[in-house]
This record gives sequence, structure tokens and C-alpha cells, in this order.
Amino acid sequence: MFRPVPLVLVNIQVEDQDISRATAVLTRLRLMHLINLVETPLGKLGYMGQLERDLLARYERLGEEVDRWAQALAITPEVVEIPSDLDPARDIYRQEEIVEDIRQAVGPLAEKLKGVADRLATFKRQGQNLSLLMASGLDLTELASLRFTYLKPGLVPTENLAKLEEAVAHLHHALIPVSVAEDRTVILAAALAKDGEVMDQALKGAFFELMDLPPAAPGATLAAVLAGIEQQIQGLMESQEQLQARAAELRTRLGPDLVRLRNRIDLTRTLLRARVLFGKVDHAYLISGWIPAHLVDQLKEALTREIGPHAMVEVLSAEAIPGVREGILKIPILFNNPYLLRPFERLTRAYGTPTYGEVEPTVFLAISFLVMFGMMFGDVGQGAVLLGLGYLIFRRFFRYTDYGIILMECGVSSIIFGALYGSVFGMEGLIPTLWFAPLKNIVYFMKMSVIIGVGFISLGLIFGFINALRLRAARLPAAGLVAALFYWIIAALGLRYLLTGALEWDFWVALVVVLATLAMSALFIGQRLLIPKENHPQVEGRGLQILEGGIEIVDDTVRYVANTISFIRIAAFALAHAGLFIAVFSLAETLGRMPGGGVFYWVAICLGNVVIILLEGLVVSIQIIRLEYYEFMSKFFHGGGEVFTPLERKSF
Repeated sequence: MFRPVPLVLVNIQVEDQDISRATAVLTRLRLMHLINLVETPLGKLGYMGQLERDLLARYERLGEEVDRWAQALAITPEVVEIPSDLDPARDIYRQEEIVEDIRQAVGPLAEKLKGVADRLATFKRQGQNLSLLMASGLDLTELASLRFTYLKPGLVPTENLAKLEEAVAHLHHALIPVSVAEDRTVILAAALAKDGEVMDQALKGAFFELMDLPPAAPGATLAAVLAGIEQQIQGLMESQEQLQARAAELRTRLGPDLVRLRNRIDLTRTLLRARVLFGKVDHAYLISGWIPAHLVDQLKEALTREIGPHAMVEVLSAEAIPGVREGILKIPILFNNPYLLRPFERLTRAYGTPTYGEVEPTVFLAISFLVMFGMMFGDVGQGAVLLGLGYLIFRRFFRYTDYGIILMECGVSSIIFGALYGSVFGMEGLIPTLWFAPLKNIVYFMKMSVIIGVGFISLGLIFGFINALRLRAARLPAAGLVAALFYWIIAALGLRYLLTGALEWDFWVALVVVLATLAMSALFIGQRLLIPKENHPQVEGRGLQILEGGIEIVDDTVRYVANTISFIRIAAFALAHAGLFIAVFSLAETLGRMPGGGVFYWVAICLGNVVIILLEGLVVSIQIIRLEYYEFMSKFFHGGGEVFTPLERKSF
């Protein structure tokens, strides 16, 4: 929390016969972020990775085929224990033999199942089309033998019929409606054969769908053809059941082998893709990557259990690596946040990935997001709705678990501030007001928003100076430091007025301001004059350097003040939230005076709350993210880092 997990660089050297087992250990533990040795000084010493393209291509083909047979037998993927005896060059022959046996057992059955399914789908589609055409009395044999007449049965969106009539009005034609299927009409489109091309273009523009119809014996009626199709469908369904029973037998017999084979091929492909990042000299492999410092002993123990004393492990701190100091190697970021705040890492990564030495802002972003959301969307009832909706997402939709947690936490924050405001679904008086009512204390709310803004801007500036020290900048930015001090003087005077209402400029205030200004000016000018001229190649002359810095100070100070004023939107959107409740209740009372108004009253209240939750909740979230990104994180966030990605299944 506040900083990413400390990482160290680990170099593992093993003999080539042990590389598969070493990789299996790393894949099982999921704790190493591999680096490409070609990009490091070791690459220049001959440790070059290799990609066995032909072997990888053979495994890719095997993997695709095994996936196809597993899908044909409806075998769901399972995660099994990672084997440690992977040897891609040796295993390929045995695995190809196993896949050949599976192909002979499953291939013919899969083809038959596919053929039956395709024919069944075709007959069902044709049967449905015949049912829709039954009222037309169409003779299918005559339809196929027409030479001088254009006649096509099909479906067209009902709303397009009038436009279609206009498009073919200049032709001798007939558009005969037969039946209606949902929002489309079944028609017979008739015209002269010579106008067929024009008719086709008009039908295409009207989104006409030509019906797929079966061939028919001479003189056969639609009912007879439909009866024949239904008979064939019944026969195909019986065949499909028999084939599925055989597939179930194969699934029972081959399922475990297919699951193991699928995992083994998958892991072997991961190994082969990862080897391009490994280094190899003669008969030794070198694996290099970042791991959390507290997991080094666990890695060594696992390698010792698997390989014995043959694996050599070297551990280097980040400060001891020349590539890091020179900027060649990036240290990846492994976030370290509490479970309930971890979903907010998505917002951090959306802005950028921090570098290894920076302040990791997720905790501050999460807490401030929830506080501002509660202040701008404070209502006990609507907060409970958000909490319930978030819990539903958390329990039912596992892909969106993070969003469910965020929504639940926003709901809790909204409930807390709703209790402080005394608001339940916009109704005041149901519970006591513990703090204040926004609409009755507008000026006070704006003062609070400005105070929060001062705190946010100040925290961002402090983080900026901390980052400058952590990233070993040559010096603190002089103009930025002086601008920050000027901002804090202005903020202190402003807060003094907001809290006390005092405008007088007494002796002690004037003395503090004058002394602070003189000290800051001396600091700035001293830094500028003591720094060698080559550090400022863009400006010639000390006077111009000081002038440039002075303009920068004024610009930064004005920007910080403007950023602070921007936080008034916290109060503005909270007031807008309360104002929407007034509009909803006014509309509900108007409807309530109508006949049967009691029902309309509560319908308006319910729908109004739904609209407020969806609309205002979205707008408030967007405004908070804007404040976080542009007013807070822009003060200190550098970005350009790399997310920690451990070696695991399908990570390459």
C-alpha cells in the first residue's frame, strides 16, 4: 500500500535437460516477471534467446486439433497440476501419436454429428418457411419451372413495404402478402422476367430475405412437402440421439486423457514461447526476471525440490543493476493494495502505470473517490439500491466482480452521507439530519468543497516533491516549489476568511506573508544563479532565466488556484442531485391530483429515482474521475511504468 511490492532481479542458471522442470516451477508458482535478455548487457555476452518456430508450429496445430475434438465431445477445460517432465522436442512424437488415435476415434463421429446438425438446421428452416407460405397455395414445381415470370417468396420488414411499393411502381409487378411473422411480412414478389434485375435491387434495398425452400415432386402440395420434411426431421433427430450417445461413451473413455493432453500441450506452448526470453550458451540456460523480494526463499526451495542442487540462483537488488540505473531495464509494478481497494487499480491503470519509485496513488484515489461520491450522491435509499445492485453483480457476474465491489462501496458511502444529510429517496424528515441539508446550507457546502480542494491540491504537490526525491531528480523544481509555497499562502488566507470571515490585514499576517515571500524569492533566485548555465540551454543569460522562472511561478500559482476552485463542483452536483428530487416530487404531486393519482404518484416517484440513479450516478462518477485525474494526479504522476506480468499459462 502507498508503494508497489519491492522486487529483486533473479538470475536462474540450469542445464538444458532441466529447463523444462525449471519453467514448470516458475509457471506453477506464478511469481516471476520475465525480462528479455537480448535487451540487457547479458545479451551482448552471447546469452541469446531462441524460438524453435517449427516445433512451436507443430504444437500449435496439435493444440487446435485437440481443442476441436474436445469441443466435439463437449469436454470442458480443466486446470490440472502442472507436470514437471515437459520436454518439447521429445514429447512431440508421443503427443502426435495420441492425437492420431483420438482423431481416428472421434473424427468420423464428429463429422457425422456436424453433418446431421447441418441437415437438421436446413430442414427446420425449410419447414418453417413452408409453414409461413401455406396460405399462398404455391406450387413449388411450377415455381422452379418459370421462364417468363419473376416470382420470389421471402420476408421483408413490414415497415419497408410501402417504400418497396414506391421503388417498383414503374414496373409491372405484384407484391402479394401471405402472412406475418413478428415484425416481418411474408410476400410473393412477382414481375416480368426481363425486370428481374431491377426487382432484385429494389428487394435488396428493402432488406428482403429470400426463403430457402426444398425441391418438390411434380404436383406435390405444400402440405405434402411439409409432411415429408417433418418426417425427415424426425429421422435426423433419432440419428442425432444415437450419435450423441456414442459421443457420451467416447467422452467418458477419452475425457481424462483429452484434459491432460490439452493442458500438457498448452503448457508446452507457453514454455516454447517463453524460451525466446531465456538466454542460452552451450548447454546452459539462463532465466532472468523480477520477483517479489519476500518470495525469493520460496523460489529457491521449489527449485531445489524439483532440480536439486544443479540450479544456480543469483539475487540482485534494483540499485545494484547497471541496466536499471541507465534506464535500459524497467522495474515492473506489482500493486499492493487491500482487497476492498484493489478494484480501483483499474482507474489508476487507465491514467497510466506508475514507475517503480513513484508514489502508488490507488489508496488515495479510492478513498477520495468514495468520499466525493458520497458527498455528491448522498441518499440512504439510493445508496441502498447501489449496494444491492453491486452485491448482485459481485455474486452473479464474475467477470465484473471489481465493478460490483466499487458499486457496493459507493453505495455504502452514499448511505453514510445520506444519513448525514437526512435524505431517504429524496425525502427529508424521515431520519434526523446529522450534519446539514445541502439545499439549506449552500454557502457552507461550497466552503467545504473549497477546503477539500485545498487539501487535494496540497497532497498532490507534496506527492510531486516526494516523487522528485524518490526518482533521484538532480534538484527539486525551484519554480514549482516557490509556486506551491505561494499557493499555500493564498490558500491559508482564503481559508482564514472562509472559516472566520476576517478580512483585516493585521500586522502578524502581513509579517508572515512578507517574510515567506522574501524567503521563497531568495530560494528561487539562489537556485537559478547557483546552477551551471548548461543546465538551462534553452535560455541565454541569468536575467532571462529568472524571468522565465518568474513567469512559470505565476502560471503554476494561478493554475493551482483554478484547480482548487474546480472542486466547487462537489457542492454543485450535490445540489443538482437534491434539485432533481424536487423536480421528481413536483411532477409526482401534479400527477397525484389526477383521477387515480395515488398510483401515478408512486410510479413517478419510482421512475424518477431510477432516472436519478442512472443519470446522476453516471455524471457524478465522470466528474469525480475528472477531479482525480486532472486536479490531483496530474500534480505528481509521471507514469511510463510496466505492469508485473508473471509467467503462467498462456501468458505469452
